[in-house]
Amino acid sequence: MKLLRRSGKTKKRKMASKNQRERIITAKDFRGELSPYLDAYDQQPDLTVRLDKLEDTEFTQQLINEIVLWKVNRYVSLTSELLQQIGQLRRLKPNQHRKGESVLTALLGCHGVDLAMASTILRFRNPAVFQIVDRRAYRAIYGSEYPLSSKTPTSRKVSLYFDYLDALVDLCAAKGLAFETIDRVLYKFDQARNGKL
Repeated sequence: MKLLRRSGKTKKRKMASKNQRERIITAKDFRGELSPYLDAYDQQPDLTVRLDKLEDTEFTQQLINEIVLWKVNRYVSLTSELLQQIGQLRRLKPNQHRKGESVLTALLGCHGVDLAMASTILRFRNPAVFQIVDRRAYRAIYGSEYPLSSKTPTSRKVSLYFDYLDALVDLCAAKGLAFETIDRVLYKFDQARNGKL
């Protein structure tokens, strides 16, 4: 009886999939105007304009990186003021990570920047104070899944990040590890010991 139910469900899924395919309208078969769809295109508008005008520009690794980030819609454009604030973070000393709260909050307000990206930017500015938080490192520290999503309030992300950094400081002291590279240790540890995400 269970086999019959499963095959019935499979048939229903196949029919639903077939119905979805039948509803697909191709651009070739569309009888209306297609040009309004170009007017609605809004992916990375400033970068798109710049990339559209490359003409004879030599392709460098930096340009390729921008193209890749444009494609995945992750290009981040920061104001000169925010870049200056990030630069000032290099003056912070170990265990002063909470002094970077306003910069972290500003980064989280930028298009394309969530906590993993923001923490990466901070980490490369001052690895003695900031480290990357991602799903693997979080799981290696807390033994549970990463609890945040893009919709999580910024204040919750900031709080979690600073608590995470406190936990890293404690772990490094307990295990005799260098804080500057603990995110990499945790990433590989989780990959080897806990498997797939």
